[in-house]
Amino acid sequence: SQAGLLNKVTLALLGVVTVAASQLTDLGLVASVGGATFGTALVFVYPVIMFLKSQTKRTKETLPAATIGVLGVAMGAIGTVLSLRGAEL
Repeated sequence: SQAGLLNKVTLALLGVVTVAASQLTDLGLVASVGGATFGTALVFVYPVIMFLKSQTKRTKETLPAATIGVLGVAMGAIGTVLSLRGAEL
């Protein structure tokens, strides 16, 4: 069932987060990776998703909005890679 799958996914994510939290000692790394991923998602990606979902048909704003969303994902990925590259793992 769908509820059983959701419980399994939740338990798996909780396990991964718990293992990661027990191994991480550099909170600066957590802040920089979180800022890179969630910051760009909040500023670029989520507004584009909301805008595109609210449209009933394609307009002249559709392509620029989608382009901004794709660039936001790319910037988030680049920021995450740079954050991890600068970390002492």
